[in-house]
Amino acid sequence: MILILADWRFRVDVEATRIRTTQNASDHCECAYCKNYYDTVEMAHPKLRPFLAEFGVQIAGPSELMPFEPTLMLACYRVQGQILEWGETELFVGGVPIVPEAEDDDTFLLWVGELEVPWVQEERPEDVVSPANLPEFMDRMREMWSLRHGQEILFS
Repeated sequence: MILILADWRFRVDVEATRIRTTQNASDHCECAYCKNYYDTVEMAHPKLRPFLAEFGVQIAGPSELMPFEPTLMLACYRVQGQILEWGETELFVGGVPIVPEAEDDDTFLLWVGELEVPWVQEERPEDVVSPANLPEFMDRMREMWSLRHGQEILFS
């Protein structure tokens, strides 16, 4: 299937992507940060699910989910297909940036976010046991933010 978004063109294997992201959804991290994302993302960003579904992406099936802060997330979805034309238009869905990135000949990534979601877990964010609490993880998140935005972010 060919998808055209602004000046971007994608060839997408919707069914293969659906299978892959459904498998991811059944085997995702259960830390409170990730659980909070899965519990709130559709409510906080209702336009995101139908957009991702065009690619065959299950919203609960990211390949990677990274908290910059407990309520500020970056999700990476792996899509079976190719970016046929690289657009210059920045893509947004309901105010959420979407950044396509080529991975290899058969897959590309959709970086979704930064996504603000409310905190709804009983566990307080500062009590969460997660790789995201490790200093080296947060250093990597700062580096990714800087690369994406050309500026530093100060985490609380």
